[in-house]
Amino acid sequence: MLHPNSLYHDFLQPAEIEFLKKTAVFCQKEIVPFAADWEEKEELPRALFTAAGKAGLMGMLAPKAVGGQQLSILCFCLAIEEIARHCGAFAMNMAAHNALCVGHPLGYASDELKQKIFPSVLNGDWMVAWALTEPNAGSDTGGVETTATLLPDGTWELNGHKLYITMGNHSDRMIVMAITGRDEKGKKEFSAFWINSAHTEKVRKVKTAGVRASNTSEFYLKQVKGELVGQRGKGQHAALACLDSGRLGIAAMAIGLGRAAVEIAKQRMLSRRQFGKRIAEFQALQFMLADCEVELRAAEALLLQPCVMHARGQKFTLEGSFAKLYASEAASRACNRSLQICGGWGYTRDTFVERMWRDARLCEIGEGSSEVQRLIISRTLLKAAEETYGLADPAARK
Repeated sequence: MLHPNSLYHDFLQPAEIEFLKKTAVFCQKEIVPFAADWEEKEELPRALFTAAGKAGLMGMLAPKAVGGQQLSILCFCLAIEEIARHCGAFAMNMAAHNALCVGHPLGYASDELKQKIFPSVLNGDWMVAWALTEPNAGSDTGGVETTATLLPDGTWELNGHKLYITMGNHSDRMIVMAITGRDEKGKKEFSAFWINSAHTEKVRKVKTAGVRASNTSEFYLKQVKGELVGQRGKGQHAALACLDSGRLGIAAMAIGLGRAAVEIAKQRMLSRRQFGKRIAEFQALQFMLADCEVELRAAEALLLQPCVMHARGQKFTLEGSFAKLYASEAASRACNRSLQICGGWGYTRDTFVERMWRDARLCEIGEGSSEVQRLIISRTLLKAAEETYGLADPAARK
């Protein structure tokens, strides 16, 4: 857990601090003894998600009225950070599940559909996936080609190809983004659908460099029945809103990985001897350690801001991009430096540093790549400047 006497605690309720303590215990009992084996087998056991549901980790942000924990997004981020210290793959799954798989229907589904979904997605009964990405669609949502067709009997039928979907082939239910037509300007109309994952045609588990224990999936949808999540044509808006929270989860995951790697590096510096002295006495390594700590603390501060804004009901898209961009890249640097400090031993699977190094790299890509975050940031800043100085491009108004 983030430093016990951290200023973060000033923003947490007593019940949230207790929840984080229980999360740390959960990690020590349910994750630490098995994480290396999961990595080797490249698989997370179904029982882990059932246990996580019972511990409240599957419904951290959901209100108590539907069976959730009703925690602040700050508490959610600190829980994800704690999990990431021990297993990046499971931390990624929990971040996506809470922000996307739960957040999307919670915010946009009809009351009737919510009754079908909750509390099964919160208590560990159902594993849920969130399927946007395709061979030609990722950051460019305009590349989505999966279609949903409204049949004469009023039901929807989905056809398409999804790729790089977290836990897609292990899920019980799924939220799928599909095209339901075109708007008056001829642009693709995005909608979201709730489906039974058993009706998909599984292709494979995609072999990834990092987060290997997570089931990154490829599958087809062929005449799969779906139920609208929210209004027709509003799927993209809902997805982008969910991604705002999702990016905070990935930032937290990155910080947890970076912190864990640095802890191993510090222990190595104090125990490893070269040239007759501890390597902790080498200034080059001391400076690398200092850089890691400064950057991770900066990432923590950047993450706190959007969490506080979320609690105040303020829009935090820009601040979320700040946090996600900086934390993901800072964590990659911290893991890389930590591996370098550990030398050849760090590059082996005898330690967990190389796993954290590989896992952290995903944080620069998932939930919007670093380049996408820079686009969001720069465009937001320039738009604000246009309004401030009255320099809007007249051609853009046509």
